[in-house]
Amino acid sequence: MKTLQFEMIGGASGDMILGALVGLGVDAGRLARELSSLPIEPFDIAVTPFQDAKIHGMQAAVRLHGHEHHHARNLRDIRKIITESKLPPKVKDLSLKVFDRLAAAEAKVHGTTTDEVHFHEVGALDSIIDIVGSCLGLNWLGVDEVAVGPFPAGRGTIECAHGTFPNPAPATVELLKGFPVVQTEETKELVTPTGAALLTTWRTRDR
Repeated sequence: MKTLQFEMIGGASGDMILGALVGLGVDAGRLARELSSLPIEPFDIAVTPFQDAKIHGMQAAVRLHGHEHHHARNLRDIRKIITESKLPPKVKDLSLKVFDRLAAAEAKVHGTTTDEVHFHEVGALDSIIDIVGSCLGLNWLGVDEVAVGPFPAGRGTIECAHGTFPNPAPATVELLKGFPVVQTEETKELVTPTGAALLTTWRTRDR
């Protein structure tokens, strides 16, 4: 049985998770080619080596070949993008579960329904690619279980599309309910809604 374990010492975001999967052997070029079946504008995934505290890792960044005009999308828009792709059914299903969980959290904090939620940061194409690409990479690795350690929480405030909010963001707090969280003294956003949605959806057990 193959287990993938996440220890979020520096936090978790969509691009961090994608970079970690590339570091485990997921080919970024192949990933971009497979994701090109998503009905979106052309893009590529730039991967660069990264070192912090003498620990080597990989950074992944989505580069769009054009301009992102539709920053806000609803769940129906995102479902259409995913279902119209040629990705494996298992990857589509997992990606949709991540977005469904994210939409439920956003709906709760904004007092609306999942159908009425409009994603902003997460609706941007690079974030869609982070989520779907991470689900595709996880599928390629043939992982049977995903173990997740405690999520680190920052303090202070952060700037979001809707204004200034406490850190972590309200949607992140909602997503992390029922999961172990460790308070830190960091003033930056450590866990994004995208990172929280991916790992809480994937998790099959604690570490």
